[in-house]
Amino acid sequence: MAIDRDPMARAFLGCLGLAFFAAGIPWWLAPYNRFSFSTPPAILGTLAFLGVAAWASGWTRLGLSKATVAAGAAVPLAVMARVIVDTLRDPTSHNLWPLEVVMMAVLGFGVAFAAALAGRLLRRVLGAP
Repeated sequence: MAIDRDPMARAFLGCLGLAFFAAGIPWWLAPYNRFSFSTPPAILGTLAFLGVAAWASGWTRLGLSKATVAAGAAVPLAVMARVIVDTLRDPTSHNLWPLEVVMMAVLGFGVAFAAALAGRLLRRVLGAP
């Protein structure tokens, strides 16, 4: 698939990239010893932007499954990037990293599916092609 010729591939990669950085920046900036998945500003900001990215991709002709995968995969990928960087610094820092990735995958894909579905339904209600 040639990305320069396929607008859906560009939309998929654009949604994945935006959601990856939106999900990753709050986690990457927080110090590990003070970090919590329940930190309201970090998690709410991330979920809000993830929802917008998934809604926008659901609004386009990307398709519900591709929109969900593009936005939902960004969260566990961002967490995995944090795990890799932290374990390079201190190998004992993320002893339960698979659990972290699975928890964030469930959260990310859940939010992405709901937002992409909302975008898809709004598109149908408004009669957009």
